[in-house]
Amino acid sequence: MISFGDTFDKVQECFTESDIESGLKPNLASITIIRDIYGKIRLFLEPKENIRLEPTEIDKLKQHLRQKLGSYYGEDIWLPQGEKDGYKALIDTIKNERIAAEWDDNDDDISPHWYVLERHIAKQTWTNQNSGNPPWKIQLVDQGRKPAIVTFFSFKGGVGRSTALVATALTLARNGHRVAIVDLDLEAPGLSTVFFQDNSVNYGVIDYLLEKKIQNRDWTLRNDILQINDPLLIGNSGEQLYLLPAGNVDANYLEKLARLDFQNLVDHDIPETFKGMLRELESAVKPLDFILLDSRAGFHDIGGLALTDLSHAAVIFGRESRQSWAGLTHVIRRLSRPLASEEEQLPVLLVHAMAPAGLGSGRRNEELKAFKDKAYLAFQNNYYYEGEDVPNPDDINAPFTPIILPLQDDLQRDITLFPSDESEEESDRLRQLVDLMTNEDYQKIAERLCLRFNKNFNKFNKTQV
Repeated sequence: MISFGDTFDKVQECFTESDIESGLKPNLASITIIRDIYGKIRLFLEPKENIRLEPTEIDKLKQHLRQKLGSYYGEDIWLPQGEKDGYKALIDTIKNERIAAEWDDNDDDISPHWYVLERHIAKQTWTNQNSGNPPWKIQLVDQGRKPAIVTFFSFKGGVGRSTALVATALTLARNGHRVAIVDLDLEAPGLSTVFFQDNSVNYGVIDYLLEKKIQNRDWTLRNDILQINDPLLIGNSGEQLYLLPAGNVDANYLEKLARLDFQNLVDHDIPETFKGMLRELESAVKPLDFILLDSRAGFHDIGGLALTDLSHAAVIFGRESRQSWAGLTHVIRRLSRPLASEEEQLPVLLVHAMAPAGLGSGRRNEELKAFKDKAYLAFQNNYYYEGEDVPNPDDINAPFTPIILPLQDDLQRDITLFPSDESEEESDRLRQLVDLMTNEDYQKIAERLCLRFNKNFNKFNKTQV
């Protein structure tokens, strides 16, 4: 019995069989393994120039594939047959979308070359190698001409990701930065309820994604961007915040979600629509310094899209547990190759979320050290390329050096950053909450982001570096 994970190895074994090694293989320029949405394997064989593949050789290969793959063999081997070939459109798609296999040596003088093409119905953003194309280039961000897009992501929910995003936005705004927040947690939206008592938000992200396809130029999000300008939140001289909510969770919201999932399955236009949305947001409230995206937890398609194809940097959250590290390790590995052809990692800030506090210095220090040590190994093994210099483990600005956010009881309940009445007690509550969210712990995220994008943390102090 073989399993899903064995299939690629079994295909390679077929080409080491003596009759294939000496007969068919020398005549091939490339071999593409195609794994369909069910996991079944098909092959596209590309012969060398002016070589015709003999049917008897193909039949021998089919026999080996049936023997080694069993029910995982899809009973198809495709060959190019010229311009009149009925499969030409399919072959063109294969050539355009396939990627070099991990075991291919990339030596032009050695053939055949190996390629892989995975066909998915979901999770494409977590597996797609053609990513790392945000709405504008990182060079424009570094030049200060466009805002940095930063995704806040957690593998597990309930670790304070959204709270940290709000805290970072407040800290940046209070220090003179213009910031927009986008709620991408479409299955569990909530950022608008943090800032506004009135929950009658008409439109948001989900509406843009659905309506833009139908109404095109007639649909704009300019009037649906919420403004946050209470001095209790941003300070007397701070910059106004902008929020694009997920949408109004009304009787139609689940129907919208269902249609969004279907559209992504059918035409895969969602990534480009997302990019158009961020361009419109930037244009509507520019100039901006940062756009902060609150992503859904776990291996969700929108979270993967935000991390791998929309962002210039990521803030990822984890806890000191086996379950957390199992997911974080995969995320770190994915962020090391947002654009594989350029071999350039996505800048990452790691947050040790809900770190122990008040449990005694010995236990606390033990957990903090364990998290830091595991972070260094995870980045060393999964983030940096072979032969690349890994920063010193004590480098405080390295991506594997965690920002520690201690567990705060006052931030575990629902956070409301608006006064429920005009009393002095309510104003005091709000001030204390903002002070807690903008203290030195949360401030470190904002400082590290400014350092990465070469911005003054305190824009009111022009001499600060």
